[in-house]
Amino acid sequence: MKSTEEILEINKKQKEFYNSNEAGKTNFISTLWSKFRNGALSDFRKKFDIKDRVYDEHKIWLGDMSDKKILDLGCLRGNALSLYMAENAKEYIGIDLSDVAIASLQQRIEKQNCKNAQAIAVDFFSPEFHHTNFDIIYAYGVLHHFENFDLLVSRLQEKLSPNGIIIAYDPLETSFPIKVLRAIYRPFQTDKDWEWPFTKSVLTKIDNNFKIEQIRGVLGQSKYGVLLNLLPLNDAYKSRVIAKMVEKDWGITQLKEIYSCMHVTMLLRKI
Repeated sequence: MKSTEEILEINKKQKEFYNSNEAGKTNFISTLWSKFRNGALSDFRKKFDIKDRVYDEHKIWLGDMSDKKILDLGCLRGNALSLYMAENAKEYIGIDLSDVAIASLQQRIEKQNCKNAQAIAVDFFSPEFHHTNFDIIYAYGVLHHFENFDLLVSRLQEKLSPNGIIIAYDPLETSFPIKVLRAIYRPFQTDKDWEWPFTKSVLTKIDNNFKIEQIRGVLGQSKYGVLLNLLPLNDAYKSRVIAKMVEKDWGITQLKEIYSCMHVTMLLRKI
């Protein structure tokens, strides 16, 4: 397991990666996967309202933020809810490793005249990040970037206020077909040093260290709908079948039921 010092070194590489605009920073296999993820898979999620449904649920979980101090962790240039939080929170701090990305977010914050919001380029594990006592930590696609999950849990607990919450969205590596695909892809993965999709062991650690108040599954049974959607079948039939799959995934309420999914979103509370 990586120590804090090793994590800080890896994060320096991650910063360089996200700051770079070089076309060749990813290899052919990583580029191919990215095109699928941002192409066919992204179109599928939009068509069946999966992506917006996650953000809408996050808004419900965020609730009234007028008296809340919020950390937007690993937000890059700003995720879909960054400005929403910046405009409505009592205090908003967005952080990311990339100073280039954070500068862009800060400009957007200033343009929206969000008086109690700021964007900072800093490592979450660095002693330079001295802010604490957050009521909400919003982490969209971030928590799986840490191989040493025990250290991450400790840091999250340290930064949360008593009874504070975490809203997280992350990929999983808990179903057999996804494990196989990721095992094949990993030797070619450009960003593998900081990409650690949640395993069953990590989910158990989350369950042991936080109260899981809400959990939603994404692309469980419905991941097979991506292939079904490509078949030359009646569109109404395909949409009807896939919609049922999506609803079944979204209706998951137990941790073990989430194992079949590709992604999970959770509302966690400090205990």
